[in-house]
Amino acid sequence: MSLPERFGGKQTQFYVELLYGALFIAGFAYLGFSFDPRIAAFEGGLVAGYLLRVWEKMSRYERVLEETVESQVDATLDAAVDDRVDERVDERVDERIEAEVGELREEVDGRIEELAAREQVTNGAE
Repeated sequence: MSLPERFGGKQTQFYVELLYGALFIAGFAYLGFSFDPRIAAFEGGLVAGYLLRVWEKMSRYERVLEETVESQVDATLDAAVDDRVDERVDERVDERIEAEVGELREEVDGRIEELAAREQVTNGAE
């Protein structure tokens, strides 16, 4: 098992958190016995790094939560709106088909009458 495979995903987060915890405990234990400005600065860096890590995790969780909420809202809207849209589309399609069929019927009737009139003129001329 290679190193990237071993330290991937959730397991990496666990090891990073474990390392932060061990360093915090060791640093505070050392500072409890004797004060050293270098160790205090190191602990300050650990605190700043840990805060940045928490910020990163929170923004990642916020993004995942936002995507989840958006997908749930989209699914709910699709379910609620689809039925209404289907009904309205069916109504409008039926109305439009009736209107176009009526127009075509009038056009065909007009052409039939025109052809009948031409036929009568042609038959009457003979």
